[in-house]
Amino acid sequence: MNPNYYQGNADHPWHLSVGAVVLNDKKEVCCHYFKEVTIKNDTFSDLHILMRETIEQGETLEQTLSRGLLEEFGVTGKIRTYVGSIKAEFPHKGKVVEKTTLYFLVDLINFDPSKRQSTDLESQSEIQWQPLDFLIPKMKEQAVRLGRSDLDESLTLERVKIL
Repeated sequence: MNPNYYQGNADHPWHLSVGAVVLNDKKEVCCHYFKEVTIKNDTFSDLHILMRETIEQGETLEQTLSRGLLEEFGVTGKIRTYVGSIKAEFPHKGKVVEKTTLYFLVDLINFDPSKRQSTDLESQSEIQWQPLDFLIPKMKEQAVRLGRSDLDESLTLERVKIL
């Protein structure tokens, strides 16, 4: 059995994570940018994604969110509100894993990229602060171009835009 029942794999094809839309005082969103990255034997280029962190057993959603923000971006922030979820699918070892990500709108408190966890794949990204109007079409395009619905977080960004 999977040691973390939130982590999806070929034998347990359901995955649960939390994500964050971090806004700075200019209303820009903190995101990862990968010129090129390999994730589970798939290589992607020109990729923008938000912070997404798998829940660990015994953690609250808030603890997972805080841990993920610090590990991936070096960010501390304050949760403003829950902004919905996205359910997507991705291939893993010949099976399809269903991934649900619960997203929160977070106001930036501090940004110190030196606090990123260097062992995470996300530490290979360039951290960018982008406007919503740039990221929304970008995420729609990359999901189609790369054939992965889990790479389209535009619905969450559209919800944030109307808040």
